[in-house]
Parts: sequence; C-alpha cells; structure tokens
Amino acid sequence: MSAHPALSEAGALLRRREGLIRKVAGYSAIRGSAEALVGIRGILLAALLGPAAFGGWALLRLATRYAALAGLGVFRGLEVELLHPSGPEAETTGRSEAAGAALGFILVVSGSLAAVALLLSAFVAAEHRLILQGFAAAVVAESVYGYTLVWTRIRTTLLRYAVLEASTAALHLLLGVWLARSFGLGGAFAALAIAAALGAGAASSWVEMRPALGRAILNRMLSVGWPMALTGAVGILLHTADRWVVAAWGGRELLGYYAFAGALTSAAAAFALAIRTVVFSEVYGEARVAGAATALQRHLERSLMPFATLVPPVLGAIGFCLGPLVELAAPGYAQAVPPARLFLLGGAAVGLVNLAAIGAVAAGRQRLLPAYAAVALALNLGLSIVALIAGAGLEGVAAASFAGHAVFAAAVVGLNAQLSGVARPDQLVVRALRPMVWCAAAVVIAGHAEVALDSDAAGLGFYLFLIVPLAAKSRGEWRRMQGER
Repeated sequence: MSAHPALSEAGALLRRREGLIRKVAGYSAIRGSAEALVGIRGILLAALLGPAAFGGWALLRLATRYAALAGLGVFRGLEVELLHPSGPEAETTGRSEAAGAALGFILVVSGSLAAVALLLSAFVAAEHRLILQGFAAAVVAESVYGYTLVWTRIRTTLLRYAVLEASTAALHLLLGVWLARSFGLGGAFAALAIAAALGAGAASSWVEMRPALGRAILNRMLSVGWPMALTGAVGILLHTADRWVVAAWGGRELLGYYAFAGALTSAAAAFALAIRTVVFSEVYGEARVAGAATALQRHLERSLMPFATLVPPVLGAIGFCLGPLVELAAPGYAQAVPPARLFLLGGAAVGLVNLAAIGAVAAGRQRLLPAYAAVALALNLGLSIVALIAGAGLEGVAAASFAGHAVFAAAVVGLNAQLSGVARPDQLVVRALRPMVWCAAAVVIAGHAEVALDSDAAGLGFYLFLIVPLAAKSRGEWRRMQGER
C-alpha cells in the first residue's frame, strides 16, 4: 500500500532538511577553519607590521577586490555553464568550451591589469610603488585560483573544494608570517601571490587548464554574469566605502586600526557562503523544473530565514570574546574592538544578501540588484562621513557600514519574498531583519556598559540579557529546521 501523497511529500521535505543540515555542517566545519586561518593571518600581520604598514596591506586587498570586477562576472556565467554543459565536445570528451573561454578571458584581463600596475609603479612614490608591485604579482595568481575554485566546486566534490580552500589559507598564513617577519610589507605581498599560485597549481591535476578565446560562449557567460558583476562592483563599494572614508580622513594608520577590526571578523559571512555553496545548484535546478516561485519559497524556508533568525545572536555573543583576544594578541589595537563587533553583525547582513541573491538569479531578476546596492552605498558613504565629522569615531563608521548593508539586505530579501508569492512580503522582511538589527543595538548598548563597568564578563552578560526576547523565536526556528512541530 502506497503512502498518502501528503505524507510522502512531508517525508521528502524532512529528508531534504536533514540532508541540508548535514551538508552545511560538514562544509561549514572545514570552511570555518579556513576563515579562522584568514583571521589569524590578519591578526599576526597586524602585530608584525604595525598600524601604518597594515594599512598598506589593507589598500592592496582593496585593490585586488576591485580587480576581480574586471572579469565582468564571467565566473557566475561559468557556474551556469558547468552545471548544464552543452555541445558535442562536452558530450564526447567531458571538456568544457566554457571553461577554456573563461580561463582565457581572465588571463587576458588580469595580465593586462598587472602590466598597467607595473608600468605605473615606475612613476609613483616609493610608498605606493610597493603596493602596485604587490598588486601586479597577486592579481594574476588570484584570478587563476578563483577559476580553479569555481571548477572544483561544480565538477568535483564539496569536500575537495573545502580542503583546497583550507589548505591554501593555511599555506598563506605560514608564508605570510614568515615572509612578513623577514621582509616586511613586501614579504606579505609576495606570500599572497605565492599561496594563490601554489593553490592553483595543486588543483591543476583535476581542473581543466586549457585557455581559449571563444567569443560566442564568452558572450553567453557574460550575459549571465555582468549584472552580477555590476552588483558586485556596487557591493564592493558598499563594503569598502567606509574604509576609503577612514583612509582619507585619518590616513594609513587609522585605516590600519579599522582594517584590523575587519580582520578580526573575516568569518562573519562565512556561514552564509557555506550555505550558498551547498544550495545554489539545487535552487537553480528547482527553478528550472518547478518554477521560480516554488524554488524561492523553499529557499526562504530552508536557508534564508533560519540564517536570519539563528546566526545574528551568536555573532553578537562572539563579539564580546574579541576584547580578551585582542588584549592578549595585539593590545595596541584595542580601539578596533567596538567596530569589530558591529562588523560581525554587518557580516550577517552580507550573508543575507548572498543567500537572497541566489533567488534573484534563479528568477532571472538579478538586474535589479545593482540599483539596490547603489542606494545602500549612498547611505553607507553619507553616514560614514557624518560619523567622523560628528566625532563618533571608528564605531560610528562601523555603524554606518552596518546600516548600509542592512538596507541592501532588506531590499534583496524583499525581492525574494515578492517573487516567491508570499502574501505579505513586508512582514517577511521585518522577520528576517529584526534579529540582526536587535542584536546590533544590543551590542552597542552592552559594549558601552562594558566600558563603564570595566568588565568583559559584564558586557557579555548584559548582551545576553538584552537578546532574551529573541530566544523563543530562535528556538522555534531551530525546531522547525529539525522537522519538529
């Protein structure tokens, strides 16, 4: 006797939930180790280099992030092509015309950027020359490494992808500390390029490394990727506008303190990226088969809302462990702790954007994202300037950054809610954003109480007291994820 259709569907949904939790937990454990290594690297480099030189490191990392935009989102198009290969070559040999075209394109783009940087380095002051030379060394290696990550994620196993990330992060930590201690800022720059090159070299045994220039397939990938690249451009501006304001206002030294706060919280959005890595192919596939509305409803239920409800309270609590860590490892950077706590909550907002963007792409509405990001960017930039003028310091700038990311997250989550067909999209947005905003306010209030009482434990205790109203909803969401009624 066959099971009732409703019971069969419920059982299938429960199995999918359990499978998702296992996959996310397994990948997050390894991805978390990689992010922890990145954070440790930043802390150690800051301690070795000092605030001014670490500000130079931060400028290089900003430059390489902007350089990635020159790829015009070709990697997002490559994801789609690798997920759904087509053409006689793919059927007979297993090779991908899209992969060759993507690799050839990013080699041309990154090589051109490196050549321009080396040329400019001959005409600038010595303090900027080193940054340009470091950029030239890193941009090609990081572009090729990025290509190997896309191929590995789509065409091999999630375990191999996670191990590649963690191994490269460990290599860069070791090389970065060793070379920075021996050669200062130049050594740190060299370690960045060497680690990326070695990571790509290790992956070459399973990644297709045959660059080509196929115009038709390249245009198809760019047609998917360029709206995401434009969103990425505005998104990176949104993520870094506060840093540029700090650098312009206080120079490389103040930027060094602010960048150190970012280094402490580099893992803030890692969990959302882990979820994205696990679920994006499923959401895209389900949108093709069952329609965008159905796919987005399940994505909201299984991924986005659990993240929005459960992650911010945990990140806020982690923020109160940063004070003792900084006091132990780098006491000269104590002023970076308050903004770092808000960066953690800003990372939750970035995570929401990353997850919600999957739904926008699956529904073919990614062209709306750049406009949303531009509004958030204007808010971030304006509030950052106001914060410094008003004397709110680095914590005020971090609060401005959080506000910009929260607005962006609200807009993209709202788009998902509308496309999914839920009855009240505005209510879903409020539900998604409430824990994050509540926790940010609690972090600020408890942080000032911590200073007044001169006690890290008091700050954490006060924060936990302030988030008690969120406990019931978090517990209910966790039980729902486990399939409990």
